[in-house]
Amino acid sequence: MSELPLAEDFPQADDDVWRALVDKALKGADFDETLVSTTHDGLKIKPLYTRGNAVAAGSAGIPGTSPFIRGFGATGGEPPWDIRQLYASADPVQTNTAILEDLEGGTTAIALQIAAPGQNGLKLSENDELDRALHGVALDLAGVWLEAGHGAAIAASALQNVWSKNDIGDDKAIGGFGADPLGVMARTGGHPLSLEQALSEMAGLAVLTHERYPQVTAMLIDARPYHGGGGSEAQELACLCATTVAYLRAMEDAGLAPLDGLAQMEFALACDADMFANIAKLRAARALIARIADISGAGDALPGLRLHAMTSFRMFSCLDPHVNILRTTIASAAAALGGANSLTTLPFTFANGQPDAFARRIARNIQIILQEESSLGIVLDPSGGSWYVEDFTRDLANRAWELFQDIEAQGGMAQALAKGTIQAMLRETSQKRAHDMTLGSGEMTGVSSFPNLGEAAVVTVPHPLPDDLEDPAITVESIPLCRPAEPFETLRAASDAYMETHQERPKTVLLTLGKASDHAALMTYAESFFAAGGIETPACKGSGAYDPAISPIACICSSDEIYKNEGVEAAKSLKKAGAECVYAIGRPGDLRKELKAAGVDGFIHQGCDIIGTLEEAHDVLGLKPR
Repeated sequence: MSELPLAEDFPQADDDVWRALVDKALKGADFDETLVSTTHDGLKIKPLYTRGNAVAAGSAGIPGTSPFIRGFGATGGEPPWDIRQLYASADPVQTNTAILEDLEGGTTAIALQIAAPGQNGLKLSENDELDRALHGVALDLAGVWLEAGHGAAIAASALQNVWSKNDIGDDKAIGGFGADPLGVMARTGGHPLSLEQALSEMAGLAVLTHERYPQVTAMLIDARPYHGGGGSEAQELACLCATTVAYLRAMEDAGLAPLDGLAQMEFALACDADMFANIAKLRAARALIARIADISGAGDALPGLRLHAMTSFRMFSCLDPHVNILRTTIASAAAALGGANSLTTLPFTFANGQPDAFARRIARNIQIILQEESSLGIVLDPSGGSWYVEDFTRDLANRAWELFQDIEAQGGMAQALAKGTIQAMLRETSQKRAHDMTLGSGEMTGVSSFPNLGEAAVVTVPHPLPDDLEDPAITVESIPLCRPAEPFETLRAASDAYMETHQERPKTVLLTLGKASDHAALMTYAESFFAAGGIETPACKGSGAYDPAISPIACICSSDEIYKNEGVEAAKSLKKAGAECVYAIGRPGDLRKELKAAGVDGFIHQGCDIIGTLEEAHDVLGLKPR
């Protein structure tokens, strides 16, 4: 089929001409530093992708065929992906009410979290809690996927009893037992069984499932703990690959061939608000799994494999939690466009506490709207053929494979966790993310940018504290959840405590110099900057209007030109009037030393240490962490 010449009446586009125009607009600024961004994996994202960036024709294949980048299946489902809601309540009656309500409202699958060391959830005992939680559910239609942590074997037995009690035949049972000893060990810092025992228990469960339940998976290859620990996209994928290989070896030792062992696996990834990175991550995940399957002789299992996605808890904030709805919508869209077979959208109040019916409704409605109104599931791999996405997918897969080989060189996933290699890798990336937030190059709406000090508090029931892992047979350094919003939440909590005592927020006085055109934009920036730390910013005109009784901190807002004429005297006047700390908004350049000598204690601008500056202001204001 010949190409349709849509642009034949226009001059031929030329990269060199475009580059010359860009260089002219940059006026001497470096092209790469200005327009090329770099991911945490060191991958370059260019400002423009053209036909010259296209990957080799046909290299991505078609959906359902090698290399499976475009999907494990060749046809879409109905619905196009499962809406899998998460339930983590300890109360079986409350859980049952929520499940039935959500199924009636559009949820199609159930993710049931079971109480275990390091995680909350439904407590299993002799009182048939699991049966009570699933009472009235059509278990041959709505699958149940367990997230049981260290208790996977016990929870699997309990679910089998529920199926049997409800006359669900082995061939009709749908779901997954979620055994993932390495992932659970990484998240909680240990395991009650030795590694050999844990892998043997998992293998036994896989053999049982293979023999009895054609629509059930025994294992969960869960990369979400590594994402939650701050990992990059390639690091998350590398851990996914290394865990897959470790479990295939364990299956083979138990007598289950790689083809049958791979068929017992479901793969789970987290999706955050970086849409294109997550689309590429899911596409790259399939390519990597397919490569492992091909090497292992298990390629025939690929069309039946499932890729599960969950919206990232790492990106959540307790502050202005309604903004979490926007973040989860983007993440859910990325998962859908990336070809996830099932998706869990976390309720927007999940970081604040246990979600109520409204929060769960919003979570499932996000997916329903994406399916029914936005029609994201109509086209298989809609990003296929995009020069940017294809290029990014290839680079991401290659980088992940390199990291996976590094893990294998350490002796495999278990050894890399035992040596702390995985933890060190994630910690380094997490620190880079925190650094980006501190300097303002990474922003969170409602947290570090556009904070809302007047927001109404969201009332939730706190998540109960999970039990600790006692007397583990093996221990490793645990991988903690790293949420970039936490330092700002700590600052805001101290402000809230101050407000409870004084019935008002702590304050920094903004001192304006010159005309409104000299300071209006800077005032807006200063207001947002201090509000991120829970500090209000009343303003006054001229240094003579400053009242230290309002606040011991004053902040000068004006242009560099005004600073040259009035900045030094203003700083001296503020110090003389009793200001303990004086800030100035902007980068005064050569005037910096003179302003500091006059009494300016610090300068606030893009790229300054946001957290450090706000913590310093809290110390001056006498605020204490809650």
